[in-house]
Amino acid sequence: MKEQLAKLPVIFVTGGPGSGKGTQCDKIVKEFNFTHLSSGDLLRAKVASGSADGKELDAMMKAGKLVPLEKVLDLITEAMNKAVSSGSCNGFLIDGYPREIDQGIKFEAKIKPCSLVIDFDVPDEVMVTRLVERGKTSGRVDDNEETIRARLKTYREATVPVAEHYQKQNKLNRIDANRTVDEVFGDVIKAFATIGLEPSGFSQPVFFIVGGPGSGKGTQCEKIVAEFHFTHLSSGDLLRAEVASGSEKGKALDQAMKAGELVTTETVLELMKNAMEKERSTSKGYLIDGYPRKVEQGELFEKIVAPCAACIFFDVSAEEMKKRLMKRGETSGRADDNEETISKRLVTFDNETKPVLSYYEGKGKLNRINAERGVDEIYADVRNVLLNFVKS
Repeated sequence: MKEQLAKLPVIFVTGGPGSGKGTQCDKIVKEFNFTHLSSGDLLRAKVASGSADGKELDAMMKAGKLVPLEKVLDLITEAMNKAVSSGSCNGFLIDGYPREIDQGIKFEAKIKPCSLVIDFDVPDEVMVTRLVERGKTSGRVDDNEETIRARLKTYREATVPVAEHYQKQNKLNRIDANRTVDEVFGDVIKAFATIGLEPSGFSQPVFFIVGGPGSGKGTQCEKIVAEFHFTHLSSGDLLRAEVASGSEKGKALDQAMKAGELVTTETVLELMKNAMEKERSTSKGYLIDGYPRKVEQGELFEKIVAPCAACIFFDVSAEEMKKRLMKRGETSGRADDNEETISKRLVTFDNETKPVLSYYEGKGKLNRINAERGVDEIYADVRNVLLNFVKS
């Protein structure tokens, strides 16, 4: 775990109240697949968990005591390790941190040095205006002008030394955040480029579509594409298309497959990423069909290409799939539509898929669809899953 964590960049994000750093962090998470951590959110979550540690923290805060920095760093470390274990994190945004030089020094000593500090700079008067406007609907008791100005004074006094500290290390990137969201994010992208990071370029949701042979996932994908205007991609189709194109890469793939060599996951992912890139301006989302077949494939996809929004599994019993494929074999003319081959394919699928389903279920991303019903009944459930992520 420590070795994996050591490879991931940590970015401190600072900015006054009303500077828009929350909005920018949301965009960074989506475009760079970073994990966004806030010490305040972590403290509240720990208290809400009702654990022994949570009760101790709750009692401490109710007594008006400051939570020791060591306990905050323990929570951050715990959250970072959890994100690393998920296998789909490219780095960390530590929000509103550090507020004092000592916090940064202790963080870097306990966890790891930060790669970059992004400071969203907005004039005080602009932040006051933004927060007063927010106060009209937020219901927050601290969204009044007097309190806002006091908060800003405290913020400025605390963060000027912090900025100077990281400026001396050439890690500070101050961004003029008194502009449109997209203009500000353009400079965020430039800041990330200084440490060798580029956005994935895929803000549309990605769905892994899993189902055995004869599960009907092809029919469901056609219905999804028709309604939601998603791009439907199959690794097998992409490989065949590349070979048929006659390109140098296609010729190399053809030779490798004829020699019985396995195509590497990295090669497949490169083809997928290129195909997704071509459709980026028009696609509303992506269906990655029959993928992943192994947990490592899913982890690598989410690291190299983009995070998946959900994994949709079309659940059909082996007996039913066998019956469907045997029926298809009566007219398909496919050499593999015979009872012996079908039975072997189903066993292979079952063995490969169980770990994948367990993995995404553990991440809260698995949507198991009963696919032994009518096409429209199945699609109604599929549609409900998709509507959690997109507008129809």
